[in-house]
Amino acid sequence: MKLTDKIDFIPLIELPTTKGAQNNRVPEGTSFTNTKEWDLYQEIELRKNYIDIPRPITTGIYQYRLFDIKIEDLKTLIKLHIGDMPIKDACSLFGGYAISINGQIALYPQCCGLMEEIQQWKNILNENFEDFSLLECHPSPVITKNKERIIIFCNDEGEPFYPYFSNNQIELNYQITKNAFIILLNQLHLFSKKLDTLAAEFNTESIANILIWGRNEKE
Repeated sequence: MKLTDKIDFIPLIELPTTKGAQNNRVPEGTSFTNTKEWDLYQEIELRKNYIDIPRPITTGIYQYRLFDIKIEDLKTLIKLHIGDMPIKDACSLFGGYAISINGQIALYPQCCGLMEEIQQWKNILNENFEDFSLLECHPSPVITKNKERIIIFCNDEGEPFYPYFSNNQIELNYQITKNAFIILLNQLHLFSKKLDTLAAEFNTESIANILIWGRNEKE
């Protein structure tokens, strides 16, 4: 990549919906082979629960920009995520962090990814970080550093990366990537304050510490 390239970390979430007997017929194929019908199906499902539906990050990929979710829909999202359990027992929200290069997504969150993977990504703040993987998602990329480059390997013999057209190897300038990640951290802390305005309703001191940071945020 070039030093002029723009890198962004984009927090993405999956939006849970209620499931019931009145659900629409599930389209044939996949969201890549039958995108139009799957996009419409997903929109109808979300309208059953949410007031203001954001657009998915990419057509056929039903992950949504966390910062685009309005407060009333955040409340619904939390209720659907925790179900009947106390919020203190919940895992963080399903999703993760996409990496965009010049406006094009190079890496999407993988299956079962969680927002608390932010804690693993913090490794890149140390310029001498050791190779690491993300602990919850599968398959997981392996993030390494070679001099001034971050190299993200997206290879797994047992499971393909999502979507199927993902790059097998992503190379990024270390300092540009680190700066982009610091911006993400600042954005997440600001968003956490918004999320925590709902804390009293869910009988907890901090929703964000549970649903974003995985109970590990000290700041």
